[in-house]
Amino acid sequence: MDEKTYSGIPRKEIEWYPTIDSDLCTGCGVCVEFCHEHVYEKQAKKAIVARPYDCLVGCESCRPRCPVGAISFPSRVDLKRVLRALREKYGYG
Repeated sequence: MDEKTYSGIPRKEIEWYPTIDSDLCTGCGVCVEFCHEHVYEKQAKKAIVARPYDCLVGCESCRPRCPVGAISFPSRVDLKRVLRALREKYGYG
């Protein structure tokens, strides 16, 4: 299987994916049902980030759907900084 990329950059080098606060997560499954990329799974009555690098870079659509605010993402400022450095590394800058 080919390695996933984002604009020519190996996806595994881009740390953009959700984090779930397990203390807040109620296991409602909204994120599991909502995510079209199948990033989440239920495990031990809580949601987990099972496939972080399947998350679309820059997407945060699931975050506001969590009824208890258990989902967070890196800052967009950090994402821009990382992408700028990776584009330079791979000759896209």
